[in-house]
Amino acid sequence: MQNQINSIPLENANSLRSAQYAAIVNMLHFNSPLNQVESHPENIVWKVLIFDKFGQDVISSIMLVNDLRENGVTVHMLLSQDRSPLPDVPAVYFVEPTLENVKKICEDLNRNLYDSYYINFCSSIPRPVLEEFATKTTTDNTSEMVSQVYDQYLNFICTNPNVFSLNQPNIFVNLNNPTATESMIEDTIDKTVNALFSVIITMGVIPVIRCPRGNAAESIATKLDSKLRDHIMNRTDTTSLQRPVLILLDRSMDLTPMLSHSWTYEALIHDVLDMKLNRITIDETNNKKKSYDLEAKDFFWTKNASNPFPQVAEDIDIELNKYKKDAAEITNMSGVSSLEQVDMSSNTKLLKSAINALPELTARKATLDMHMNVATALLGSIKDRQLDTFFQLEENVTRQTKTTLLEAIQDSEKKEPEDKIRLFLIYYLSTVEEIPKEDMEAYENALSEAGCDMEPLNYIKKVRALMRMTSMLSTPAQPQATGFTQNDLFRGFSSIGNKLSDRLKEGGLGGGFENLLSGVKNLLPARKELVVSKIVSDIMSPSQNSDANDYLYFDPKVSKSSKTSARQHKISFQEAIVFVVGGGNYVEYQNLQELATQNNSKRKITYGSTEILCPSEFLNQLAILGKESSIA
Repeated sequence: MQNQINSIPLENANSLRSAQYAAIVNMLHFNSPLNQVESHPENIVWKVLIFDKFGQDVISSIMLVNDLRENGVTVHMLLSQDRSPLPDVPAVYFVEPTLENVKKICEDLNRNLYDSYYINFCSSIPRPVLEEFATKTTTDNTSEMVSQVYDQYLNFICTNPNVFSLNQPNIFVNLNNPTATESMIEDTIDKTVNALFSVIITMGVIPVIRCPRGNAAESIATKLDSKLRDHIMNRTDTTSLQRPVLILLDRSMDLTPMLSHSWTYEALIHDVLDMKLNRITIDETNNKKKSYDLEAKDFFWTKNASNPFPQVAEDIDIELNKYKKDAAEITNMSGVSSLEQVDMSSNTKLLKSAINALPELTARKATLDMHMNVATALLGSIKDRQLDTFFQLEENVTRQTKTTLLEAIQDSEKKEPEDKIRLFLIYYLSTVEEIPKEDMEAYENALSEAGCDMEPLNYIKKVRALMRMTSMLSTPAQPQATGFTQNDLFRGFSSIGNKLSDRLKEGGLGGGFENLLSGVKNLLPARKELVVSKIVSDIMSPSQNSDANDYLYFDPKVSKSSKTSARQHKISFQEAIVFVVGGGNYVEYQNLQELATQNNSKRKITYGSTEILCPSEFLNQLAILGKESSIA
């Protein structure tokens, strides 16, 4: 049986995700060169894939079951679960290099579960663990069954073509907790350095490193620079014409994007719905849940993930009409009333061409159905939680009066306390002048009465004091006036809600969907440059008076004895890897992509963090720090 090797679409061929995908495909084919596998698909060997939880997360974020099958994987199982023997089948393992995992692999060898064993560790295996593995297999006389042992340098998760997460939970808490031990902080930094090293190895680059002085970013930069120097010493092919800059930043530089109410499709889904590892889960009626997987070949997602929600809804309408038109052409050719009635056994030339178009049309229908359901769920949350109002208030947060803010906090129609505390925290962080004590007491009383958890605010008060001391607090760029009224806004949302609901009641894609965005077009967000984008812009295109001129400069290719010249700080870059220690989100990522394409430039920016967090998750970390700070 022949199988074609699956590949990421060509438009993402130079992305981090495509590089990780290629590395995993290579691993699944026993680390054979990919070109050999592609040129001889008939030689694909069927195998089982065994992974731990982290390995499962890495693979499931970029591969579906069909992708695994196309690469010869018949069964995939967790290392921890009880597995039956498959003595004639080779096994590919993809696990973290821990003593516990090594012991489980040795148990599998002892039980003779598989024909041969190809062991792949997500990251570089520590010497004591490798020695334990060698000793155990030698003692058990099972070493000959192990065909390969590889370090894959894949201990990171790609959710987008140019977004990665190290999947390290609670790093912001660990690094900012006054009760954290020195060893915990050191361990956190070492794990981050190892995972960032893997990202760089997978990308096949040796970057210049820039970071602010102090905090975790400097510690990570220093250790990563040393690790890259050791790596360069052991290889010869390190020259490249264009080198990227790796910009390491601490989350404390700007907390507002982590709390803000977003308006773009992907960020809104991540905030409002349950989205993990590219799987969106929606609550349906009767307490049932429905899950949807986002694929690399999802044309609608590729086009609309970074677009404002009203624009996405409008594009659904356009794509629906296009689909109905194409479906009508086929049914007219076939002389039937719907696609389901097309006779597949007919041999007429005309009908054959119509039948050839059916798979594409069917896939398009499924994709549009999925996004229609997701958009409907989003709309329900927008209306229930009045997210549109919160978004408007935050767009002009520094212009809000005490009366406006208190009205929003005390409004019983705004039922979610979390939304209210997020709004106030953004206002609190964005206000340059000190809030009068009397006003602060009024805000705090209103928030408490609204049922808000006050611990995040307790922590932010301390952060804001620190930011004042270090002069990091700056006035946000004022957005342009959008020119809509509340009446326009709600008339627009009512229009979307009715159209989406009607369409779903009709079932499939047959219903009318015209004038979807009547009254909503003015909801497009104003363009704003976030703090992270300002820093990245200053480093990629240096100016004389840039704040980033004071950032530390590391070049792993240059001898440590060489002094850093002023010219090095003036080098421009076409490619950047931006990494935030302590949590990132899609709001910042999308803002950076706007920067990359500004003025038709062809710059490339890859964004990553220790963990990609939704506002609710980050709020929980602030609450933990608030409690710990009060105890300390």
